[in-house]
Amino acid sequence: MEETKSPKNGTHPGLPMARIKVIMKSSPDVEHISPTALYAMTKATELFVSHLTTEAYEKNTSMFSVDYKSLADVVNNDETLEFLQEVVPHKITVRDYLLMTKKQNISDDDHSDNKSSE
Repeated sequence: MEETKSPKNGTHPGLPMARIKVIMKSSPDVEHISPTALYAMTKATELFVSHLTTEAYEKNTSMFSVDYKSLADVVNNDETLEFLQEVVPHKITVRDYLLMTKKQNISDDDHSDNKSSE
């Protein structure tokens, strides 16, 4: 993400600040966003995305791109990124999902049978 020069402020982040502001204002707790806070949040987001993609790129088997699997691996193997695990989970096939739900249902049935027999 490249910064662009501006005669007024020096540099602008590469991410669109208007979009970041919309996301920030989506919180019911936020009433006013100062330009400084908006700039800081935009820069922080830019640095976070850069860190995440750099980590994924370094762990990727393909040397030319970053794919979803690499991002999911980074998110699911880094304790500090735990908050993203539901947003960027490892992909599973429909077959694997159905097997997991079937096993879960069997486990739940066994558990409820044990409780009712007590």
